[in-house]
Amino acid sequence: MDYFLFGLVIAGILKSCNAGTAGNRTLPYNKQLHEDLFSRYGTTSVRPVRDNSLPVEVRFFYKPFILSEFDEQNQRLSVVGSLYMGWTDEFLVWEPADYGGVHRFSVRAKDIWFPDITAYERLDPGTAMANVFEPYAIVHSNGHIDYYDRTELTVYCRLEMTLFPFDTQRCKVAFTSYSYDSDQFALEYANSTAAMENVFDPNGVWRLDHIEVEQIEKMYLCCASPFVEVHYTLIMQRIGNFYVYSIWIPSCLLSSMILAVFVMHPNSGEKVSLSVSNVLAFVLFQQIVVGSMPRSGDDSPVIVAFFSAMIAISCLSVLASAVVLRVYHHDPRKPVPRIFRWICLRPKHDRERESASVLTRNTDQVGNDENGHHDLGSPTKGYDNIIRNDTVDDPPLRYNGPTEISISDIETIRTSRQNREETDWMILALMMDKVFLAIAVFALLGTLAYCGISYIVLVQ
Repeated sequence: MDYFLFGLVIAGILKSCNAGTAGNRTLPYNKQLHEDLFSRYGTTSVRPVRDNSLPVEVRFFYKPFILSEFDEQNQRLSVVGSLYMGWTDEFLVWEPADYGGVHRFSVRAKDIWFPDITAYERLDPGTAMANVFEPYAIVHSNGHIDYYDRTELTVYCRLEMTLFPFDTQRCKVAFTSYSYDSDQFALEYANSTAAMENVFDPNGVWRLDHIEVEQIEKMYLCCASPFVEVHYTLIMQRIGNFYVYSIWIPSCLLSSMILAVFVMHPNSGEKVSLSVSNVLAFVLFQQIVVGSMPRSGDDSPVIVAFFSAMIAISCLSVLASAVVLRVYHHDPRKPVPRIFRWICLRPKHDRERESASVLTRNTDQVGNDENGHHDLGSPTKGYDNIIRNDTVDDPPLRYNGPTEISISDIETIRTSRQNREETDWMILALMMDKVFLAIAVFALLGTLAYCGISYIVLVQ
């Protein structure tokens, strides 16, 4: 009887244990699998192959989807994207039937051998892994490992700014292993639908046109075998609407103000101030544009050439305005030079006839002097030199007609000549304004044509 009761107790205990084990079968299998695999895994620095002569085949792709920052002055590109790596670890293989049908499990990346893939152009320290959480890899029963990560890469990108703000940049990133050559590490681009999908989100300034991927083998002096590299080329196009409306259109409108300087009359008193304002405005625009560009002497942006030409034309307009004002307000006692009188002003003999008409008072005749000219009479004999032209070019005036003139007549003659000379200087200044206006129009049209042709040729 006692043995019977004892047997019933033992049977109940075994039944309860089996029931508890059956109800929690999955958790113990996972733990047991992990303990069995990693108890004999060994160090994580050894490549996961049983035959050391064979390379580890690693499939890789990187898919950018956010442009977090583009520091154009320092030529730094920061891109957030999805990273994938897949390889086979021959030491992590099991039979799912032995562990309750467990086909896969997750493991921390630091607990297994991990590919040391990184980017040559990377500027921030560290490998390609950049997850804010501790990264995990998915291990399958056949030893295949899948690793996915969200990583941010900050790389150096050489900028070509000639067509700014309509430029297209090609940023190259080379992924490879620093430790293993092609005999130990067979890197392969995972050309799949997921790898080629363009999920890049434009940030308002840049949009990803397309991605070029190339797999190459490159020799280095350090090693006898080549290294396998996967080269990504991100071709990004700038969205230039902001720069068109904020820089190009205002600059073109401002350039027309240079012409207004030569249209403005010298008596307005604003020619020089407007010219100086144009210079300062173009210098300000140039500093804004140059401030957003890298310090590079390899290429010359077309827009910088445009602003340099506009600043030069504006500075010359200041000088031209000063010359025009100086001529316009010239001392009327000094005559206009003969070359300018011949080019710009009316013929000299017409003015002499007008001067002679001022002296004509009557048609009375007097005796002739020894040179055949009529004597002006004793009251004004001493003023013979006064009623000469005030120019070194004109001969003394001798008149046939008046027998005597008064002092007021002499002053009238002098005032008339001074007024006429002052008018000639003003006419010359206005003619110079027209010449400078024509030169400015030609310079502006030439600059705009150069910029337009440069954009068209370089884009093609």
